[in-house]
Amino acid sequence: MQNFQNSNKKSGKTIIGFIMLSIGCILLLRTLDLFFLPGYLFSWPIVLILIGLYIGARKGYSKPAPFILILLGFVFLSHRIMPDWDLSRFIWPMAIIGAGLWFILKSGKQKSLSENSSNWDKRIDPATGEEVQDDETSDSFKYHNQSTEDILNSTSIFGGVKKTIVSKNFKGGEIVNFFGGSELNLMQADIHGRVKLEVTQVFGGTKIIIPANWTIHSDMVAIFGGIEDKRLQATEASTEKVLIIEGTSVFGGIDIRSF
Repeated sequence: MQNFQNSNKKSGKTIIGFIMLSIGCILLLRTLDLFFLPGYLFSWPIVLILIGLYIGARKGYSKPAPFILILLGFVFLSHRIMPDWDLSRFIWPMAIIGAGLWFILKSGKQKSLSENSSNWDKRIDPATGEEVQDDETSDSFKYHNQSTEDILNSTSIFGGVKKTIVSKNFKGGEIVNFFGGSELNLMQADIHGRVKLEVTQVFGGTKIIIPANWTIHSDMVAIFGGIEDKRLQATEASTEKVLIIEGTSVFGGIDIRSF
C-alpha cells in the first residue's frame, strides 16, 4: 500500500543487523573456546531481557511492555542460574498484581484528559445522532458499540473489545491488549492533520478499519509480530489525514483494513 509508511524501518533494520552481528561473533568465539561464557547467557530468557531493555531505552521506559519483558526474562532465567530457586510459579500472581497497579496509576493520569475523553462510553443512534442509554430494554441498545468519542481509551484483558468511532474530529488515543484483542472501526470517523494512536499489546492483536485514502505512519516496535496494511489501493493518499500508529507489540500483530 503506497500510503503506508514505516518511519523507523531503516533504523530498525540497522539495529537488528548489529544485534545479529554481535550474537554471531559471540557464538563463534564460544565455539572456538576462546573464552568462557555461562550457558544461560545464550538462553531465550536473555533475549527477552535484551528486547525489554531496547524497547525501554527507545521509549524512555514510559510504557509497561519493557518491564513485562524484563521481568519475564529474569523469572525464567532464575531457574537456570539457581535450579533450587524457581520463580516461574509466581508469574501469574505477579502479572495480575503488576497489571492492577499499572491500571490504578494509569486511571489517575487519565483524570487530566479533556471532558470529551471522559465521555468515552457515550452511545449514539447513527440515524438520529442523538445519545442513547445502554438499557437492554431500549430499542437503541443495538448501537452499544458506536461512540462519538474524540479520544479513544480501550483496554482488553483476556477478552475482546469492538468499537465503531463516528466522531468527525477524532484525536487518537490508546489501545491496550493483554491476552486479548481489539477491533476499531474508523470508517465513519474523520481526522484533521496528524493524529496519534498508541497501541500496547502483549499476546494480543488489533484490527483497525480505516478509509483507504488515509495515510498511515508506523512507529511500532513489533517483537514476534508485525503490522500489515491490507487496505484496497487508493487513487490518491491524503496528506491532510495522517494516522500515526506507535507503541509496542509483543507476540501480536496489527491488521489494517478498509472493509
